[in-house]
Amino acid sequence: MVGDDPNPPSGWKIRLTLALPIALGLALRIGAARGDYWLDEAWTALFAREARTPGEMLLAIGHGHGDLLTIAWLQLVGWGGSPLLGRALSIACGAAGIGVAGLIGLRRGPGAALLTATMTAISPILVTYGSEASGHAVMLLALLVSIWIVDRALFGRPPRHAAAWLSLAGLLGTLADMSMLYGVAALSGWVLIERGRHMPAGRALAATLWLMGGPVAAVVAALLLILLGTYAGADGLLIGGHAAFSWPAFLDALVHMLAFTIGWTPLIGLPMLALLLLPLTVRRKGALADRAPFFLIAILGLPLLVALLRPEGSALPRYYLLVSMALLLLIADLLAALIARQKQPAAVAAGMILVAGLVADTAIVDSRRGDPGKAVDAMISRAPGGAAVMLDHGGDSAVLESAAASRVYQLLAVESCAPARFVYLSSDGTRSLPLAALRCGAAFRPVAAGHAAGLSGMDWQLYERVR
Repeated sequence: MVGDDPNPPSGWKIRLTLALPIALGLALRIGAARGDYWLDEAWTALFAREARTPGEMLLAIGHGHGDLLTIAWLQLVGWGGSPLLGRALSIACGAAGIGVAGLIGLRRGPGAALLTATMTAISPILVTYGSEASGHAVMLLALLVSIWIVDRALFGRPPRHAAAWLSLAGLLGTLADMSMLYGVAALSGWVLIERGRHMPAGRALAATLWLMGGPVAAVVAALLLILLGTYAGADGLLIGGHAAFSWPAFLDALVHMLAFTIGWTPLIGLPMLALLLLPLTVRRKGALADRAPFFLIAILGLPLLVALLRPEGSALPRYYLLVSMALLLLIADLLAALIARQKQPAAVAAGMILVAGLVADTAIVDSRRGDPGKAVDAMISRAPGGAAVMLDHGGDSAVLESAAASRVYQLLAVESCAPARFVYLSSDGTRSLPLAALRCGAAFRPVAAGHAAGLSGMDWQLYERVR
């Protein structure tokens, strides 16, 4: 490929080049990890506290709470431990993923490596999921490692034991997040297409199985383990549930994913869907055509598959993290190639993406996902000896209990008309919260509130009984 190096250079200059975006991304993720657990994280922490055996960990997954790796990490941190420490696994994996993304770009040259790593460091969707106690960052790191290994195996000098490393990445990635399945499928398709260009069909299939058979088997094994927990927990409580497929929700998830991938969050709308067609702009015999099959399968194929199958629970931007990561790699490839040819509009576009991403990241960092811990701080200041709080939604109990545990504060969450000094209401941002609350014949006035910016977190308001 024109301008490519199948065996990219290594040394202190490359390490320094990648160290700068890694440091920036690490700082953004630590900043975004401040505050207490929001709804999904809090329930994962609660189930990590309750799960004492591997079977109970599987049951927690069946109930829809987290993944095996996150639950195991939160057990090490302990109930009531620092939320920042609880998110440390994701922060570390998110920062490591920046370096791996840079290595993927390095085959195009040092400039492409720097741009790819910097876009990965700043992308708001990656900052969001690289700073919360969930398995998304672990999955993304496993995905990036897999992309790098396959890229080297196809177009350079493959790492030793490439198939074994791919199998390990597939296993850990799927245990962290089941969407790794789509990543392995896209990579397998890429290998088959590339091998098919140079070999007869039979040999191409055999070569694909040699490299990707282990990862596929690892993914299947991990899925069977997860499905075991899902089957065991089928009759249990599923916090949040799985919403039925709907076209408006599906399209909304896609446009939010795309906007938060490149940072252009003020422009959220259906025109964003045009980004899904970007793989079609790569010329079949051009300098960037080698990765085109992967980009086409990952960026366009996954949304089309979801539209065809219409699975439940697909109306969440995080469902499409494979699309997001592949899109960032493709945009970096395209812009780096144009910048190398001294195309000024490409440099302007790259600058716009990076600046817009930093602006969105600043809002995410400042909002602290709504930081429900401030509600507990407000109760401590008014009732230092302990308090009872009335909830409209039972799911909020884990949020307040985890925040209270980290402060060693006695808090009783109730849903009935028991005497309670406080009322706590939450929202996913789609509805406004009332200026005052009337519950059980008593009036409550607002005393504290939180608002989340970005793709995760919660809006909430705390009310105190009017005496």
